[in-house]
Amino acid sequence: MLAFVLPEIWQTQILVRVHFAPTMELKSNQVKRLGKRLDDESVLNRQRVRTQQEYETIYGITPENAGDNIDLIFKRVIQARANPLSKKEYDAIIDTVNPESIIKMDSREEALNELIGTDQIAQKIANEFLRQVVDVFEIRPEWRPDLEVALDTHVIQALVKTGAIQLDDPDRSANDIVNMNPKSNPYKRISYTAIQDSFRDTAAEFDFNPIVFDELWVEHRHFISDDFLQEESVFYDLLENRYRSE
Repeated sequence: MLAFVLPEIWQTQILVRVHFAPTMELKSNQVKRLGKRLDDESVLNRQRVRTQQEYETIYGITPENAGDNIDLIFKRVIQARANPLSKKEYDAIIDTVNPESIIKMDSREEALNELIGTDQIAQKIANEFLRQVVDVFEIRPEWRPDLEVALDTHVIQALVKTGAIQLDDPDRSANDIVNMNPKSNPYKRISYTAIQDSFRDTAAEFDFNPIVFDELWVEHRHFISDDFLQEESVFYDLLENRYRSE
């Protein structure tokens, strides 16, 4: 039997690549600690209340009249992108998507797939629209238990800084940590589905809906990322030392 030996220089290169390969891991037990903390501190609906107050104060939209304002809600959500589009691109989305038809679909999953099948709409925008329509304005309330959290930088960074996502490189961006495509099964990044499943499992244990984990957005946006207010976070004692303000 012939033995095949790699040239010495190849062996060195392979060993170096393996040694320095970035690693990351989703810690389900830590996600459960976050869920327990939200439950213990009774901070389960700040995001819902905050969004309701903003719509009512600025746009005059309430749960009672939201059904007549679906188009405005949709326009506002797609304009809140991290990377703004041109007016032509926005107009193309408006011409393509009928938000009233979306919320009349048979299931939340069907509505999500229809939205992310549209050019320029990914999971963040799709999930945020469904959160606002279902959780905030109580349209199709039967979908609430099935809502998924919009994974954006604030949510991912909250998971990273509390140790729920373990990284060897703290400078990685959110898109380099999580594959945001709900239909993918990545091997180099944490999958969208793995995070949503962890939220779902924890929510079932503490008897609340998975969308409650949108409170991670509130915690990171208003507390954890602010050096002066970080100690006010309900997760402060769970933060990894390298992310604590000095």
